[in-house]
Amino acid sequence: MPENAVVKSLVRRTTLTREWRLFLSQYPMLLLPVSGELPFADDLDRQGAAGFRRVWDAQLTMRALPAMGLPGLVVSTGMVRDVPVGVQIVAGYFREDLCLLAGEAIEARGAPPSPIDPAM
Repeated sequence: MPENAVVKSLVRRTTLTREWRLFLSQYPMLLLPVSGELPFADDLDRQGAAGFRRVWDAQLTMRALPAMGLPGLVVSTGMVRDVPVGVQIVAGYFREDLCLLAGEAIEARGAPPSPIDPAM
């Protein structure tokens, strides 16, 4: 990767980080889907370039937000067909406490069905 590409990437990351900081100073917590799509078939990302790109694009928030140092937490909220789904909680810098409090409140509404039998 050329040196200017690294510099441009770091500048872009810094710009986005600043925008997220401003947003989260006004809205201290954000609920997002865990993925842009419902859970994929196993190994979709290993089934060629199109499958990898689909997974890569759908997982943007799971890739980008931690790279900017934002704390997050995923909480299961139930099942769609036979796959577990949930929400991603994102908070401002050093506000992991908000993620944990929100996660606790979501879980208090009832334990979602487990996709596996833990006794097996």
